[in-house]
Amino acid sequence: MDNKIIVGITASILVGLISWNLKTTFDLSGEVIKLQQGQYVLEKQIKQNTLFVKRQIKKLIKKKKKKKTND
Repeated sequence: MDNKIIVGITASILVGLISWNLKTTFDLSGEVIKLQQGQYVLEKQIKQNTLFVKRQIKKLIKKKKKKKTND
């Protein structure tokens, strides 16, 4: 009788640990997906900002060239 109780308790602990491990793994995979999506959004914003800065620099260079030719 005692062996059955010990085996039952051990099995329930094992099932509990496995389910906790699966839950934790699932939660972590969800977090990784969220991080990847955030990374994608940040990457798009950085590209847009970089293009904007490049355009502004080109405009400034053109203005400087026009000033030099007018002087």
